[in-house]
Amino acid sequence: MATPFGIRRRLKRLFGIPLDGAGAAAAEAPKVSLTVVSPKGEQATESVPESTLLAISGRMKHPISSGCSDSSCGTCRVEVLEGAENLTAQDARERGTLKDNGFPTTLRLACRAELVGGAAKVKAFEVV
Repeated sequence: MATPFGIRRRLKRLFGIPLDGAGAAAAEAPKVSLTVVSPKGEQATESVPESTLLAISGRMKHPISSGCSDSSCGTCRVEVLEGAENLTAQDARERGTLKDNGFPTTLRLACRAELVGGAAKVKAFEVV
């Protein structure tokens, strides 16, 4: 059964559970590595199964801030320092939200950008 916004799929990815429910070990899920640089210059790195930048940072001591749950506020904007090729392509919704909030479309929304392979390093403008 499908869930709104693909929540079940995203949770399974986050915890390394196979999408088909076959019961394979979580260790078999592909891992990605995200490094977040805070506004103060502190760095934190987390290696987990593929997911959005926001979800991955949620496992860190100081995750990327988010002010909404529907990619409309731009609070979770980040500057990609390395590994842009390992992120999903920016969609029209993400570009529109950045433009509507007065941010350059060269930034990414951590709630929309998924790290789908390898590693990435981003600079967060706000962390909790």
